[in-house]
Order: sequence, then C-alpha cells, then structure tokens
Amino acid sequence: MTPSRGAPTITVLFVDDEPALLRVIARSLQGLSFRVVTADGAAEALAVMRAGAVDVLVSDIDMPGMTGLELVKIVRREFPSTVRMLLTGAATMARTLEAINEGEVHRFFTKPFDAALFHTTMTGLVERIERLRRDGELEARRAALAEFHAWVDEVYPGTLQIVRNAQGEIVIEPPLNELRLLDELSSPAPDRPSG
Repeated sequence: MTPSRGAPTITVLFVDDEPALLRVIARSLQGLSFRVVTADGAAEALAVMRAGAVDVLVSDIDMPGMTGLELVKIVRREFPSTVRMLLTGAATMARTLEAINEGEVHRFFTKPFDAALFHTTMTGLVERIERLRRDGELEARRAALAEFHAWVDEVYPGTLQIVRNAQGEIVIEPPLNELRLLDELSSPAPDRPSG
C-alpha cells in the first residue's frame, strides 16, 4: 500500500480495552506504509481523533463504558471522512447490521487479528481515503469561509450582497437615504433675498 506521491501517511487508530492485543496489532503492522496509533478505550480514542487527523478507525465492539458500536456512531457524526471498521471476537447478525446501518462500518475483522488481511484491505482503500481526506479539507475551507462571511455580514451588514444587472455587471447603488443626501448636497442653495 503506497499513498499517492506527496500525500501524508495514512493514520490508523486501533481501539481495544486489551492493551496486550493492541501491542500485538502494532507489532504485526510495523514496517508497513501507514502509521498505527492505539487507544485503550472509546474516550481515549475520541481524544486522539480530536487532537489530530485519523484516516481509519478500527474499534473492538465489546468494550466497557462506551462500546465500539457507540464509538463508530459518534465518529460517523463528528469525523465523517474517517473510514470506520470493527474488530470482534463474535459478532452477531443483529450487531453487524446495526454497525453497518448506524455507523456506516466499512469492514469487520475477527480476532485473532489477521495483519495480512488488514494490509490487503488498506491497500484497496488508499484512493478512497485520499479522496475523503481531500473532501474533508474542502469542507473545512467552506466552513471557515461561511464563518468569515457570517462575521462580515454581522459587522458590516449588507456588504456581501452583490447585485448584477442583465449584462452581469455588478451594480453599485448607495442606499436610498444616501441618494437623498447626495441630491440635497448637489442642489444649488436657494437664493437668499438681499437685504
């Protein structure tokens, strides 16, 4: 798996409440062309994601506190460009369908973890991950621009309203009260009777 030239390394976050399993996964993926980060629960995973970009989340389903299913639902809402996957020892059909429908989970992996299968899956996802990353950056720029426009409109109301005529030219017309003032200033002063 090789990211496109100039693209940042893909970051994969593994979440499980078993630290020994996280160490095994991290060791089994050493030397591959993506960065592996681990978290020992959903709260830590969310903190990691809020601190920096994560391209792929692989979470255990059964964890104390917040389950992997609850975590992928939050990640889907807060980090829609992150590809979501689940790791499970025994998935039931009902839980699988819930994860697919509510968390838009891309793939399930079973325990014991198969590093070769994971690497093959990641190889097939490189283009999708890079597209999601670009889309996320574009959406962030749009959100920042919208925030700036809202500030300008609040501080300088009407500044961003652009009117064009039939030829597509920008029409600049001062407000009606300014036109009246201009008329009064440009009108000749009434003749005063000489005394």
